[in-house]
Amino acid sequence: MGKYEKRLEKEEWGELYNKEQAEQVINAVATDQVFCWTEELLKVSYENDKMCEVGCGSGQSAAYLQKHGRKVTALDFSKECVELVNVVNQRMDLGMRVVCADATKPLPFEEKEFDYIYQCGLLEHFRTEERIALLKNWKQYTKHMISMIPNAASIAYRTGKAMMEQQGIWSYGLELPQYSLGCEFEQAGIHNVKEYTIGAEHALMFLPEEHYLRKALQLWLLESKQYGVQDICGQGYLLVTIGDCE
Repeated sequence: MGKYEKRLEKEEWGELYNKEQAEQVINAVATDQVFCWTEELLKVSYENDKMCEVGCGSGQSAAYLQKHGRKVTALDFSKECVELVNVVNQRMDLGMRVVCADATKPLPFEEKEFDYIYQCGLLEHFRTEERIALLKNWKQYTKHMISMIPNAASIAYRTGKAMMEQQGIWSYGLELPQYSLGCEFEQAGIHNVKEYTIGAEHALMFLPEEHYLRKALQLWLLESKQYGVQDICGQGYLLVTIGDCE
């Protein structure tokens, strides 16, 4: 099995997200210099909503949401990730709940404890039947589900990822972008599903700065804004899927 055909292990995630990133995460949250998916989570939720991030990684999204009035639980199975989030939590005096647990197993929460369970970059590391099983597991703990994973229709992301894999510098192991998770949400018993994409500009970052495709797409996005074109043909980096679990 090739290195990009299997998921990263706990220790490998710990190499990507650990206490060495604490200062970077704190500065980003403190100065509101966060990623587009974090900003989107703030838009779709409300103050005092109880939220759980499954697979919190660096904890940047969880910390930002907590800072802006959400009641956040950050969960990860990597000890290093949890240690990082605890450092950020303590140094910023955020008051988040931080949990070390395996998201593929029953979670230590009450039924419908959360208004939202969300993940940004977790489900794409699992295959179809595994994703459905994960959604079924999580839905018992929440009223609404939010998924954010790489968008298979994003030309910039798909091309850049393929280039990095070919060069042997892709860092995230198995990653399966999707065109839609709507059917999987429905199969998991999650309904009233809506989908859209975000982060078209962010997708360009997967391509080398001087690559012809990056320059062309950058110009196209700029001109689309200038001409008031709203439809960018689903070129956002992330596919956002939201549904009801009640």
